[in-house]
Amino acid sequence: MAEAGAIITKELLGLLKLAAEQGYIDRLRTLFKKKHRILVLGCTGVGKTELLKSLTTLTPEVIDHLNRTEFAERHRIKIRNEPFIFVDTPGQYRSRRTRAIREEITRDITGILNVVCYGYHENKVDRKNAFTPAGEVDEAFLEQKRKTEIDDAQSWASLLGAPEFADWLITVVTKADLWWNRYDEVIGHYSTGPYHQSLGDVRALNPVVLEYCSVFHKFYGQGSLSGAFDDSDRLRTRVHLLQSLLASIGKGGLNG
Repeated sequence: MAEAGAIITKELLGLLKLAAEQGYIDRLRTLFKKKHRILVLGCTGVGKTELLKSLTTLTPEVIDHLNRTEFAERHRIKIRNEPFIFVDTPGQYRSRRTRAIREEITRDITGILNVVCYGYHENKVDRKNAFTPAGEVDEAFLEQKRKTEIDDAQSWASLLGAPEFADWLITVVTKADLWWNRYDEVIGHYSTGPYHQSLGDVRALNPVVLEYCSVFHKFYGQGSLSGAFDDSDRLRTRVHLLQSLLASIGKGGLNG
């Protein structure tokens, strides 16, 4: 009897070893681990999808401005073995985004990733309006898009209502390679200025504002870069965002 028990134990240990070698045990751990559900918001063309790709790919391919997110998409991403579900909402179809937000707030939302870009929006219809006759980026265009961001923020902030729907809010200002030479102006706009004020009651979440750049890319392939933001800056902002996401769920930074 004891000998039969020893044989069974040996076989079980062998199966467990094989399962571990083939990654099944890690998959089971991930399956039962709490998923951190993040709502990703922002206007069309600010770079939401590209940002999410950059969390797993150091240098993602540039997404063409004709290719926009049309329906809410869920991206399952592991950051230092912590499972996140990022719900990428469509920026150009407000009714679809509204439906996605209402669906998600019935679940347990961990936090909100709010993506903005200081007016450097790229989409299907605006290229002809984004530049002056001399070929420079039109400041009036950028200002109009910043107003669109404010209108957009007021829309989703009113939907979320009371801040208890989420634990935190991170505003990520993408395309830093384009606006880096105006750093204080840009960060001030989102941290204390008009945009911050537009968040209403959601300000109770004490939003954190982070600069970011998924990939170097001229505005519509034409406007020049700031010339003040290099690859080391891009990598640094990426690490900072990853650390902030881990810190937001109580896991410390990448070295925590």
